[in-house]
Amino acid sequence: MLGHLQVYSSYSFQNSTILIDELVKKASDLHFEALALTDKDNMYGAIEFFKAAKKYGIKPIFGIEASVLIESEVYPLLLLAKDTAGYFDLVKITSEICLSDKKAIPLSHLAMHQEHLFVISACKEGIIERLVLKELDSQALQYIELFKKSFKNFFIGIQNHHLALQQKLNEKLIALATIENVEICVTNEVRYLTPDEAYTLDLLQASSRQTTLELNHQVLTDQLYLKSSYEMDSMFDLKYIENTNRIISLCNATIPTDCMYLPKYPVPNNGKASEYLKQLCFVGLKKRFKGSEVPHKYFERLNKELQVINKMGFDDYFLIVFDYVRYAKKNKIIVGPGRGSAAGSLVAYVLGITNIDPLKYDLLFERFLNEERISMPDIDIDFQDDRRDEVVEYVAQKYGHQHVAQIVTFSTYGPKVAIKDLGKVLKVPLPRLELLAKNIPTDSKNRKSAKEVYETSYNFQNMVNKDQALSKIMPSVFIVEKLPRNISTHAAGVVLSNEPLNQIVPLVKGPNDGVVTQYSKDYIEDAGLLKMDFLGLKNLTMIDHIIKDIEKNYNIKININEIDFNDQKTYQMISRGETFGIFQLESSGMKNLLVKMKCDCLDDMIAAIALYRPGPMANIPLYIARKTGKEPVTYPLPCLKPILQSTYGIMIYQEQIMQVAQRVAGFSLAKADILRKAMSKKTASLMHSMRNEFIEGGLANGFSQDEVEEIYNLIEKFADYGFNKAHSVAYGYVAYYLAYLKANYPLEFFSALLSNGQSSDSNKINCIQEAKKYGIKILPPSINYSTNRFKVEDGNIRYSLMAIKNVGYAGYQAIVEQRNKGLFKDIFDFVSRMETSKVNSKMLESLIMAGAFDEFKLNRMTIKENLHKIMEYAELKNTIGIDEPPILTIVKDNKMKVL
Repeated sequence: MLGHLQVYSSYSFQNSTILIDELVKKASDLHFEALALTDKDNMYGAIEFFKAAKKYGIKPIFGIEASVLIESEVYPLLLLAKDTAGYFDLVKITSEICLSDKKAIPLSHLAMHQEHLFVISACKEGIIERLVLKELDSQALQYIELFKKSFKNFFIGIQNHHLALQQKLNEKLIALATIENVEICVTNEVRYLTPDEAYTLDLLQASSRQTTLELNHQVLTDQLYLKSSYEMDSMFDLKYIENTNRIISLCNATIPTDCMYLPKYPVPNNGKASEYLKQLCFVGLKKRFKGSEVPHKYFERLNKELQVINKMGFDDYFLIVFDYVRYAKKNKIIVGPGRGSAAGSLVAYVLGITNIDPLKYDLLFERFLNEERISMPDIDIDFQDDRRDEVVEYVAQKYGHQHVAQIVTFSTYGPKVAIKDLGKVLKVPLPRLELLAKNIPTDSKNRKSAKEVYETSYNFQNMVNKDQALSKIMPSVFIVEKLPRNISTHAAGVVLSNEPLNQIVPLVKGPNDGVVTQYSKDYIEDAGLLKMDFLGLKNLTMIDHIIKDIEKNYNIKININEIDFNDQKTYQMISRGETFGIFQLESSGMKNLLVKMKCDCLDDMIAAIALYRPGPMANIPLYIARKTGKEPVTYPLPCLKPILQSTYGIMIYQEQIMQVAQRVAGFSLAKADILRKAMSKKTASLMHSMRNEFIEGGLANGFSQDEVEEIYNLIEKFADYGFNKAHSVAYGYVAYYLAYLKANYPLEFFSALLSNGQSSDSNKINCIQEAKKYGIKILPPSINYSTNRFKVEDGNIRYSLMAIKNVGYAGYQAIVEQRNKGLFKDIFDFVSRMETSKVNSKMLESLIMAGAFDEFKLNRMTIKENLHKIMEYAELKNTIGIDEPPILTIVKDNKMKVL
């Protein structure tokens, strides 16, 4: 047999243990010519499978096991794409299934796609198979006849999983197929690669059903593995094998990866996008210089960028991004100054997409968009996180909801969840599972798999080996921890298309019922879609709150994009290491660096952000010594001084690599970027050829062999850890915004910072301690005057009701609803008015001990100890109208701290 037609990957969540790359490699090792992927109702893995098949030299066959609605019941049918049109039919089918409430496609809808598909009844839950097993042969015949009429290429599949009923089922299916003149093919339900993984699948399926292994009613077998051609051929009649091979030979679908479905921007008066973009750019350039003469180098750079953008076909893309950034700014949504290599584009700057002048900071367009390295542009935009969805909705309204979607992402099990999920199946007590899981580090710096911990930790190994159930599941944990567990929505990624998305990419409902693509960010570009990142940044929300409070408190309007970048008060604060709450600058190591380097300008901040990372950290002592004059500044070659002068002769930025390659070897900046990328990715063949070019170019430019080789080796070493300067500048801007606001408006800064982190007790405590250093007093919460945020009040900060434990949004809303009818007069008034609302006793106690009722001149312990009397009074008042409150027993207050 040439290959398998019924194969499920780990994207059939909890119903396969197979990772796609391992699957295709195994098929290659078994010398199969082709292989299908038929995940349950989805195509999450289709492009990953397509690429793996190309890598291992196997023909991919695209398919799904589709849930089909037949007379109000749902049954599976196996679908395989004959050709590329069939692939797009599968896209439409899986989108319909995954977006529908019934999670199925009606049989009549499926029949509309029959021209380009093979349809196979090959699942034990199929309607024909069920009827045969119930010995309802005449009804089974009716459905065989129906499918034969509905589908041009209909087959019945038989299997041999060494199950008692299967032989009888196969005989019946062959007999019925013969009556209806329907051809038989052969499949094996592949859900793991080798028989010894069968137990892992049994555990997974039991876990997905939230049952124990002994109660899992699935038929257990170890035959659902990737059998060899010899094994398959030996189990079935030759003619059925030949039918299967014929299907395989006729399946020749591919995924077009050279298409681009970018929508056209609606240019006024039906004009050309390139001309409109150019017009906007030159108007924007003049605006940036505010009436001053524009230096010639800006016109030169702008024309050059526009030519590259036009040549690569991205005029519409820039207009689309310009439009939604403009929308955000018009609607007073804070937009970040830039992010990543896009900050190196003058076009982005003059359009207002970024707020960073790339020529001022020596940023390179070629690092962003390179005509010699064909790839999609990537303009990531930061919006304040509480209004980010408004911008996404604007785009959806403008281009149509059918043309806009967010992007799927996958949560993997990881070691801890794998241990807990599989352990429950064998009834291992949860405390024992949690104790074992605690031994696995999962923080980003020290993350390890369960397998790595088992192999390196005696304690972990001992805990497993002395427990029979744990030792039994551990080999399965090693498999499952790598598998995807469920889907979620990518935090930022959005795609736009000129075609309805369900025609070109499979879609699914995300966790919050939003439409997301089935292809993740790693594969969406291969489908011809351009990912745009709409990032929600809490720091921008914080900035928005601060500048609104400043206007409210002092009648001062601040445009964050026009603040003074030479404010000495700000740099004095930074150079003292007082950077608590400042984006990118608040770690202890960074504070230490800023103090030692005597940070006194934005360039220092930008350099610090680039230096304080693994790799570049090694250069920190040298940078500080040179910056503070303790060591002379030297350069690898005198001609490199203009490039390295701002960083005291030390390479810090990726852009410097490119400029050095241009100066020494005569590379274009575009070619220099290819060299940089080859070095960072360790692409050996490309590095070898470019090294020769570099040396030849250097010699031709008059440098000696030793000099050229020394420079090449220097940039090769640096390329491992060089930081994108454009990204560092963008980070530096946001850090400076916050530092400026903290230095000049500490009251409003700490109010916003506390509000931003009010869900975390440790954040609140640290922030309150820091605020006190600035002479700021934190007032206790007030049931009458506190809001859902920490707010400035008479030169102090009033505690937020939402920051009190057990209050929550619903409780806060209930309080505000009553408060809007009139302030609360005393604790009796509060409890009687709130008695029937969402304020429970737990929440009431938290409010008391936090000091929310201190203004009523009763101490906290008195209110707490008399709470039962107060609540009885409230109930009586609301039922029989009693007015006289009870006499309370006075209790000495222990001066409880704010919770």
